[in-house]
This record gives sequence, structure tokens and C-alpha cells, in this order.
Amino acid sequence: MFKSLIPGVHNFNFYLNNRFFEHFENPDCPGGAVTVSVKLDKKDHLLSFHLNFSGTARAVCDRCLEEFDLPLDFNSNLYVKFGEEGQEKDAEVIYLEQNEHTLNLADYFLESICLNLPIRRIHQKDSNGNELCNEIMIEKINELRVREKDKEPDPRWDSLKNIIIRKN
Repeated sequence: MFKSLIPGVHNFNFYLNNRFFEHFENPDCPGGAVTVSVKLDKKDHLLSFHLNFSGTARAVCDRCLEEFDLPLDFNSNLYVKFGEEGQEKDAEVIYLEQNEHTLNLADYFLESICLNLPIRRIHQKDSNGNELCNEIMIEKINELRVREKDKEPDPRWDSLKNIIIRKN
């Protein structure tokens, strides 16, 4: 309820745990433990949110398919302007009608976390530089990997090797 806040800077802290992530059906982020520090600068016709996300998000390793905790630490800005419905949409700006007095940031929190996960999610190495992936799974992948030297050449492509492109 931001209407009851006086103009100025206000600080809030939110702790997002597995119960938070369970409310959303999002396979990219099945769980985690993230602290969100929110600094709200309230003005008459604008709310300016400066957010800091830190903690870990559960992710599935792209290499061994085992879940692990992926460290997170990033900042984000969100602005809330008051005006008429139907205004242009923007990733960092939310428009609310003048009579609105609450704002639910849960969807924004989840979206920010998911968008800040790396594209390639793999276990980090330990302090000695050793891989932390599931060894059994990595051994199985290496057993089943088709090696170039083991592949039989496809005879349909052999005739294409004889074609010479001539320039005019």
C-alpha cells in the first residue's frame, strides 16, 4: 500500500524461498533462496524502485542434468508512473491508474530472476578447479558419445566432394 507512504525514500527487504517459487509454474527457476533489497523513492506521480537481488536460484545443470544452486547477484530498476490505462508498455515502466494504491511485485521478482540466469547453466568448479558435475552421468555421456573416427561415412555425400566450383 504505497499510497499511505509519505514522499521520500523507503527501504524494504524481501526473502524469496522455495515457497515463493512454488506459486509459479516456471521450469527455468524451480526454487531458490534470494534476498531482494528494495529502495523505493516515492514522488507525487512516480515511484522509483531500485532493487538488488542476491542469493541462489535452483537450476538444472545442462551437462549432467542434476539440480544445483546457481549464485545470483544483480541490480534492477523499475519505475511506476500514474496515468491512464492503455499507455505504451515498457520493460522498466509500469503504468497504474491514479486510483490504484497497491502494487504486487511478485511477478516482477520472478521475471527478473529468470532473465538474469545464464543461458548455459553448468556446475561451477570447486576451489581446486575440479568439476562438480555428477560423475556417473558424465561417464555415461562419454560412453554413448559418437566419435568422428567411429562414424561410417555416408556414401551419398562422396559424389559431392568431386564437384569443383568454377568462377567465371
